Amino acid sequence: MSSTLRLTDLSTMHPRLLWNEIIAAAAAVLGEGNQSAPHPFQLDLEDLPGFGSGRLDWSLDTTGVSDAHVERLRRTFESSRLVELAAIAIAGLGLYHGGGHEIMDVALRGTAADYLVDSSNYPLEIGGRSRRSDLKSAWQQKWAQLAERRSSGFYLCIVEFETRTGRLAFAV
Repeated sequence: MSSTLRLTDLSTMHPRLLWNEIIAAAAAVLGEGNQSAPHPFQLDLEDLPGFGSGRLDWSLDTTGVSDAHVERLRRTFESSRLVELAAIAIAGLGLYHGGGHEIMDVALRGTAADYLVDSSNYPLEIGGRSRRSDLKSAWQQKWAQLAERRSSGFYLCIVEFETRTGRLAFAV
């Protein structure tokens, strides 16, 4: 069963971060090729505290995202940067709907992570891909980097926008 999620709700789900550019980037990437909302997306969750494992099927609604803002963003950032920002949006949705987790802060430089999650400050690494060709190798590489540096848990989220799928996992 698919549920409809509004991208603009990310600011309520993760109130400690600024979401305007991230939400607009997600709308830009999802709307490439003049595809209209809502946009289907599947995220596989693995071992998330408070959720476990399973698949989330969404229809992502971009209502409330200014078309002018999206166009300015497209003129400001190259495609690869937009994909990385859009992946943050998907990770945020997955964490919230996969156990009520909150992105709290940016991770320190050199930790092989992008953000810290919940009051436990578990690191979260996010990767965005525009094509599925390197998804498996990207997952394996990032997982190995995080596992090598961490003695306790971490989150990893890799998102691919060609097939509109992703994977979000927690490792203890």
